[in-house]
Amino acid sequence: MVRRVLFSAPDTYHARLHEAFAERPSCSFRQMLMPLISSALLPPEGTFLSFCSQLAAYDYVICSSIMAVRALESAGLDRLLLEGKVVAIGNDQQAVRQLLGVSTALSDAKPSMMGIVKALQSQSSLASKRIAVLLPKFCGMPVPPTITNFQRALNQTGAAMTYIYCYRTTALSEEYYAEMVDTLRSGTISAIAITSGGEAYVLSKILAYAAAQGEPICVPIYSFGPYTTHCAQQVSLPIAGTSPKHQRFTDFIDYLDRLL
Repeated sequence: MVRRVLFSAPDTYHARLHEAFAERPSCSFRQMLMPLISSALLPPEGTFLSFCSQLAAYDYVICSSIMAVRALESAGLDRLLLEGKVVAIGNDQQAVRQLLGVSTALSDAKPSMMGIVKALQSQSSLASKRIAVLLPKFCGMPVPPTITNFQRALNQTGAAMTYIYCYRTTALSEEYYAEMVDTLRSGTISAIAITSGGEAYVLSKILAYAAAQGEPICVPIYSFGPYTTHCAQQVSLPIAGTSPKHQRFTDFIDYLDRLL
C-alpha cells in the first residue's frame, strides 16, 4: 500500500507545497493537505494605516511571513518607499520581488527569524535605525514561542522597533476535531508532517480530544525544523523526527521520503 502523509501546512503555503511535490515526482508517498490554521489579512486600519503613512521614516520593514508581504501588496504602497528595505525570511524574499517589485534587504540572512536578528546585528549604527515588524494576530491559540522569542531578540538589538498586526491567524475550530480524528483513525494516514508552531498547538488539542474518547491516535509526527519541534515540545506533542534541513519544502519531502 502506498503510504500517505498528512501535511498540516497553513493554507497560505499550499501552492509552494504543490510546487515542491512537482519537483519530486518519484516521491514514495502521497500527500494529503489539511491546514490546522488559516490566515487572512486584517482590515487596513489603526496601526497599519499609521505605518503606511509613515513608511518613509522606517529603515527596515520586517515581514514575519508571506502573509505580511501580501499585506504590503494589498496596501498599494509606493515602490520607491519600499525599495531595498523589506526584510523577508527565506523563500518569502522571492515573494517580495514578485508581489512588490522591489529588491530585499538583508538578503543573505539565514532563512529563519533568528537569522534576521543576526543579520541586523551586523549592521552599523543599528541603534539609530527605526524598524517596522509586521506580525499576525493569533485567534484561538496562544502566540507561538517562535514569535515571542523573535520579538525579545529584536528588542535586544537596540533599534527602535514598532510591531504592527497586519493579518490574523486562526486555529481550526473545535467543531472539526471529530472529523480530523476520524481521518487519523481511518488507517490511511502513515504520518503527520507539521511545518509551524501554530499547527503543533492545534494538533496537540486534536490528539487530546481523541485520547479523551478513549481511542488515542498513534500516528508518528514529523517536524519541518527545530523551531517547530521546540513549539511542539512546549505543548507536549510527541515528535518522531525533525528534518535536519528546513530551508525549502523539498528538504522536508526528501527527509520524509528517506524515512518512509
